[in-house]
Amino acid sequence: MFENIPNEMKSWQQWVLWKLEDTQSAKPTKVPYSANSGKLAAVDDASTWSSFENCIEVLNKSNGFYSGIGFVLTEQDPFAFIDLDDTNGDKTALDRQLKIYNEFQSYAEKSPSGSGLHIIVKGSLPSGRRRSFIEIYSSKRYMTMTGDIYRNDEIRDYNELLNQLHEQMGGSQNQAAYYSGLAEATETDEAIIKRATEAANGQKFFNLFSGNWQEYYQSQSEADFALIDIVAFYSQNRAQIIRIFKSSALGKREKANRTDYVNYMLNKCFDRLLPPVDLDGLRNQLNDAIDKKQAKKEPEVEVKKSKSKIPLPAGLLGELAQFIYSQAPRPVPEIALAGAIGLMAGIVGRAFNISGTGLNQYVLLLAPTGAGKEAIASGIDKLMNSVLHAVPASGEFVGPAKISSEQALIKHFNKSSSSFVSIVGEFGIQLKMMASPFAPPHMQGLLSAFLDLFNKSGEGKVLRPTVYSDRDKNTQAVYAPAFSMIGESTPEKFYEALDETMIGSGLLPRFTVIEYHGERPALNKYHTSAQPSFEIVEKLATLCAHSLMLNSQSKASHVQSDENAKKIFEEFDVFCDSQINTSEREVKRHLWNRAHIKALKLAALVAVGINPYNPVVDFNCANWAIDLIVGDVHNMQSRFDNGDIGSFDNDESKQLKAVARVVGDYVTQPWSMVSKYSSSPAILHNEKIVPFSYISRRLSGVTIFKKDKRGASRAIDVAIKTLVDRGDLQEVSKVTMSKDYNTTARSFMIVTPKTFEV
Repeated sequence: MFENIPNEMKSWQQWVLWKLEDTQSAKPTKVPYSANSGKLAAVDDASTWSSFENCIEVLNKSNGFYSGIGFVLTEQDPFAFIDLDDTNGDKTALDRQLKIYNEFQSYAEKSPSGSGLHIIVKGSLPSGRRRSFIEIYSSKRYMTMTGDIYRNDEIRDYNELLNQLHEQMGGSQNQAAYYSGLAEATETDEAIIKRATEAANGQKFFNLFSGNWQEYYQSQSEADFALIDIVAFYSQNRAQIIRIFKSSALGKREKANRTDYVNYMLNKCFDRLLPPVDLDGLRNQLNDAIDKKQAKKEPEVEVKKSKSKIPLPAGLLGELAQFIYSQAPRPVPEIALAGAIGLMAGIVGRAFNISGTGLNQYVLLLAPTGAGKEAIASGIDKLMNSVLHAVPASGEFVGPAKISSEQALIKHFNKSSSSFVSIVGEFGIQLKMMASPFAPPHMQGLLSAFLDLFNKSGEGKVLRPTVYSDRDKNTQAVYAPAFSMIGESTPEKFYEALDETMIGSGLLPRFTVIEYHGERPALNKYHTSAQPSFEIVEKLATLCAHSLMLNSQSKASHVQSDENAKKIFEEFDVFCDSQINTSEREVKRHLWNRAHIKALKLAALVAVGINPYNPVVDFNCANWAIDLIVGDVHNMQSRFDNGDIGSFDNDESKQLKAVARVVGDYVTQPWSMVSKYSSSPAILHNEKIVPFSYISRRLSGVTIFKKDKRGASRAIDVAIKTLVDRGDLQEVSKVTMSKDYNTTARSFMIVTPKTFEV
């Protein structure tokens, strides 16, 4: 039956084996194993996963040693899992499951036992949830797969509905904490026991607590559950409930020491406290959210909307895109076009000019995980390798994939070609770090370099040398450097990280953003055999040789425009000015500020691909480039208008500033002031080591943390982690704290003092 499993899942190298084992839990556990080694598999270790075919082969040869196969869910794949367990005759739960089954019209199969049901959908969840015979998760878990089809349908995208269900299954962060037993204890154990004993059912509690359960239940396990249930009525803190249970006579037997046994009872207990999932209202909530989003006001000035499939331009640029598309494992036109623009710009960025600027390009590709973004690198490699024998120096047009600092980038110019393209993965995260007010010095320098280089590719322009106290960091002047970049990210990660500060920095408006929204394309069976044609290799080699010749002579060929193109670009320039002058939002002004020059450079790029010896921008070149740029700006503008992107001063920014301010206070204020909020040894203050407790006590009551849905403590912890990840703070190890300062208090050292200057 495994052949019935959808092919789009089979193509992922995330398969494991499993077998039933007795782990002393309430029932045998499905333990995952690696088909590669026969050892235990882990959901966070890709080396223990294998292909679908390999797992099937090992399973068939195991003579029943393994029970079946499973699929590991990760943040990279598009899949999510809805597990409907056997309800054991619970009609309410069964009705709820039936509604879920009917709402999620996607591929479904029977569980290994045959009594449960698995629904596979596309979507992403912030965390897994389990409740009332229902489990949902999209990462850090593995799911058993049987191919025993219950509903033979395609795997459909239900992301929004799935997240609505996720919210209903746990509610807010505070509710989730309450209903999972993570709420803070508000009374002592003794006070809880006293209240339970004095309650209306106090005699029953007292008898169970004392070990006298026989008159109430047929087994001690039932009595254990009842006692925990009573205690949970007075406390929603798991640790406290466990302590009270284990202090009772019932909690003294060996079975009560099994963590899985106690947790099983607690989970069941808290599950009963949860309000019922309103499946009838679930769809209404989703429809209401969609209606509100659609009812939002459109931008005042109409602009052309981007099309689902961007048409390919004429000439070599379009041919390069077509080849990248043909050799892609998962062909996507938008991905192919982004790669072609970047490669063309890397080759001709310095050699050709228009309106006083070179043709270098900053391209940002946004596409879902699994859409095939790797086709850019593979396509460019195949193309450039094909011309190396004819033009050996053409390899210099492809630059490094990782750029650590401004100095490293400039030094690459000094020792190689003055024109190249770099393909940078997960650029959305890097962009956010560079634009942050807390960016470390090397990221600030890199941002400055990217801003400067965009405008330096024109003939006669110079990137000035830099001089540092450390001579190794010194850089030489670079004449007309043409740096092009293809940044890659997923829409989710990019827009989650994006805010207005990134627009205001001036870097993002320099990018042409190309976004793909569609489903994961079908596998191209012939992608490995795809090779560039003789004609395209000849054209590309000729262009490389011509550009190298112009670069060596420090000359640039100037791209002209015919009258029709001039008229179109004059009108577009006026249009851009009107958007800037009439907008009340800084975001909109930034987005339209560089739209004209970006379109002009793109049009010139197309013209060079048509005729590198006499490039002329005509009506078609101009119209194609303007359509692409207008669609890009409109998409970004709509994201801000719809509230998909944050503001300059969002909550995260305010929280980071608050933590930075408090840390600054700690190291600058005298001990007499600090000690009001710190019980840690004074030596920590003398050595400028900041305890977490000090930060927490200073900020727990601050509104920006107090009102955070995650809870003040969690929000403070996340803000500190961000500063650690950025290199501004460093956590001191527990060993060091214990050995040197005789305390285990969680504490931090300052790495970049500038961040915390008051």
